[in-house]
Amino acid sequence: MPKRSELFTEDPYYLPRYCGYLPQYKYRIGKTYGRHSVEILTDPGVSKSGRYVLTPTESPLAEGRDERRSRLRSRADSWGNQILTEEMVPGYTGYIPKRQHYFSNTYGEVCRSALSHHESEQDEIKEKQIQLKRVLSLQTGSSSPTTQYEKSLLQTRHQTPLPPHRAEPERYQSAQEFKPYGSPYFMDSGNKMKWFKSGYTGFVPRTRELISLGYPSQTNRGLTKFTNNLKQLEENITSDTKLPLNPPTNPRKLDKSAIYPTDRGMVPHYTGYIPGYKYSIGHTYGQHTFNTLKLPPANNRSMTAA
Repeated sequence: MPKRSELFTEDPYYLPRYCGYLPQYKYRIGKTYGRHSVEILTDPGVSKSGRYVLTPTESPLAEGRDERRSRLRSRADSWGNQILTEEMVPGYTGYIPKRQHYFSNTYGEVCRSALSHHESEQDEIKEKQIQLKRVLSLQTGSSSPTTQYEKSLLQTRHQTPLPPHRAEPERYQSAQEFKPYGSPYFMDSGNKMKWFKSGYTGFVPRTRELISLGYPSQTNRGLTKFTNNLKQLEENITSDTKLPLNPPTNPRKLDKSAIYPTDRGMVPHYTGYIPGYKYSIGHTYGQHTFNTLKLPPANNRSMTAA
């Protein structure tokens, strides 16, 4: 191992801009931050923690063989060039299986432990599959038992393959089976699911006058009020009720060629020019555009398209 240069500060020491606590540092002057940190960390007269927060600059000698590395190395040999290796580099944004179970260590150590855990589980699954195939071959007579354990498999109560009890499987229906709630518009007033979640962009009746409520509560009250009013209206109207159908005495004749009618306002979202509209405020679009040319209604005139 090459000898370390004397220009380097002795271990242990803190690098400049270290934001952690260094006891009695504010009482020392005249030397660099690294030299002061060496003196403080090695001085037995300074009260400090017995454990350093520094990562060792030299890799410690491994005690025994690291089974994780050997397992991952064998995985790379069997599967070829893999992305998930024993030396994972920080910054990798892909998925690492079992990584959520390991923390409080460097990225490489966490990845090695997680990948080793994943590989050990895969080996257990493969071993169980091999054992199941062995049991099938023994109980079907394809192979002969060689151990006492394999002989005991021939005397089990249930022999494979298990015979079916009926030709077709019975359909299972759970007592807690989910049933669609239906549309909130047609639910009863007492139904707890009679509401819409936030983000619904459809029309919900009777909610315009409801304020200072959450959207689910607002839609529930509006729908309940609408359903109650509709039921009350249906109760008042029976099959014997006759509605008077009186035709209008003076049916209105609409001039479809008129651009600015004199007897009604313009339909909202009309994109054409309306004289004087930009100076009108305080009313609806239909009120502002009613007889916009100020023509006498007696003449029943309107400006028509050329």
